Amino acid sequence: MRRFFIVLFCLWSWSISGQILADNQAKEWISSGLNHMYNHEFKEATDDFNALKTKYPKHPSSYLLLAMQWEKQYFPLKDHPNQSKAYLAYLERSFDLAETAYEKNENDLEAVFFCISSTGFLAAFEADNQNFMKAVSYTRKSYSFLKIALKNTDKQPEFLYSAGIYNYYRIVYPELHPVIKPLMVFFEDGNKRAGLNYLEQSTRKTIFVKNESRFYLGYVYNKYEGTPTKALGLNQSLLEDFPGNHLFLLQRAELLALTNNFEEGEIYHEKLDKLKIPYYLGAVCVFRGMADELGKKKLAQAEAHYLKSLQYPFEERFTKDIRGLSYLGLCRIAYKSGQRAKAKKYLHLSKEYIEYKNSQDEYHRLSKLL
Repeated sequence: MRRFFIVLFCLWSWSISGQILADNQAKEWISSGLNHMYNHEFKEATDDFNALKTKYPKHPSSYLLLAMQWEKQYFPLKDHPNQSKAYLAYLERSFDLAETAYEKNENDLEAVFFCISSTGFLAAFEADNQNFMKAVSYTRKSYSFLKIALKNTDKQPEFLYSAGIYNYYRIVYPELHPVIKPLMVFFEDGNKRAGLNYLEQSTRKTIFVKNESRFYLGYVYNKYEGTPTKALGLNQSLLEDFPGNHLFLLQRAELLALTNNFEEGEIYHEKLDKLKIPYYLGAVCVFRGMADELGKKKLAQAEAHYLKSLQYPFEERFTKDIRGLSYLGLCRIAYKSGQRAKAKKYLHLSKEYIEYKNSQDEYHRLSKLL
């Protein structure tokens, strides 16, 4: 049986934290709820987190946990407006309780953690929905607390994740989105190598954010570093712990396709097919197209898979780049078939979707050929 000592998460300094630490039932709700949440057993997770909220309504933990669950259960949230409202309400409540605690004691690092987490989720939600003024507002709130966290990773390991994400994205995001570079003058500089180091430490030293650290370090290795092989081990450990997690299954299928492990990948294609979720169905078509094109050298079959993938929607964070892989595949097939005009068309279309380092390298390689 898997045993996760997540029950200790961030419960260090508040008097109410002491109550929770002394409450075996509360610790069981937290541990059980997180296990259920990451394995996509949402009814059970809801029961656990609501029980915690009922007993400790003034602690921010249950509200943040419920928000994290909502994001996974109703993915992507933009397709679920009612659940989006509940998600935002949970995060606002978590922030309000944490901010109140911080105002009482500015040395309360637990309060800082919850302030960063809640405002970070809020900023990301608004950015995903193109509400950039709201996103900036939440980012400013989050940044004031993040500066405290960046100075206290030695005292509180849970800050390693935030420090890693900030240091890495502070460099890479403006590189990919030059339009925001003028705004970066208001934020402390970052360091990609330091960011990776913090994230790697976070996968080993944290409790509450360990799973997020494993997932996003793999995401960074694949997307921005161009080293999907380094992500495979992290993803394998996640799936061993949470075999029912949809995003972990998607990540596995993608990493296997990008490392040319096509035969093993089909196992995960079938699992994703069974979910009947359009975003994942489209991604699976791309992976099967790659297997046909690059593995079996069956170009007509690969082209059919790539074209079929375009009939499905894509999701901004996790399948948009996969859409780009489809267009690059179609470009290669058209070029090999001597259809330069069609190849140029697909290459042009790919540019809107690709941020992967390896996809950008492939884009430039194909541009030189065409």
